[in-house]
Amino acid sequence: MPVVRILSFNTLYNKEPRVRLRALAEVLAASDYDVVCLQELLAPQNFQLLRTLTKNSYPYAAHGARLPLVAGGLLTLSRIPIIGHRYRMLAGRHPWRREMVIRKGVLVTRFAADGEFFTVANTHLSANRHADWSQAAPFTRVQRGELARLAAELRRIDSGEPVVAVGDFNVPRDSWLFEGFVADSGLHDAFDGDAATTYRPVPGWDGAALDQVLVTPGTPVRAEVVLKDKVKMADGQERYLSDHYGVAASVGRPFGGHRG
Repeated sequence: MPVVRILSFNTLYNKEPRVRLRALAEVLAASDYDVVCLQELLAPQNFQLLRTLTKNSYPYAAHGARLPLVAGGLLTLSRIPIIGHRYRMLAGRHPWRREMVIRKGVLVTRFAADGEFFTVANTHLSANRHADWSQAAPFTRVQRGELARLAAELRRIDSGEPVVAVGDFNVPRDSWLFEGFVADSGLHDAFDGDAATTYRPVPGWDGAALDQVLVTPGTPVRAEVVLKDKVKMADGQERYLSDHYGVAASVGRPFGGHRG
């Protein structure tokens, strides 16, 4: 596949989201990203605001049902034509959690670039509120179930074309949970286990590498952590765009230039 620049970013659903989304739209318009996978765009009005602001820079978009909340809070924007997409809910039915209302899941989108095809999976899994990913932790069963369903969904993509899976997995890259998922999915971790945080550290917690990029083995990829700094907003104040950093990847060959 030709070189494709992909960004994954958890936009943070609260704390003045509309101000930050306007700034994010400007950042995206000036960027070189071909495909942008966003999470936590739950409120339909926030979703519509960002979509309106990005239509010129990203004419193509994929998402699930938008009412009463945007399915999974997921939106995939693209400068590359979209061939098709589907949404699958991954949150289990038991025990009941708010993720069932949010319908957390995976948005699978197929693209055509310069006559070649590839698929990008955008996901956001349930949050471990206690930040305890040990095997004995009560929430482990929930996360293992979601990761297993996600791996099965990715294995269903049987096109023989490159697959890129990105998003807020809510499990650390250096955890046994993520290692098991990588083996189960058959994909390759683009960060090669690098556990540098993708969650902005807060007092009492140094964060963790919760946002991931995985690709079909053998697919050239170079990943990096981005969107770490404050940005000047329309009200003149400087704020972080989110409580997460972004993760970006150049996928395909050759490296060294943007697809023209």
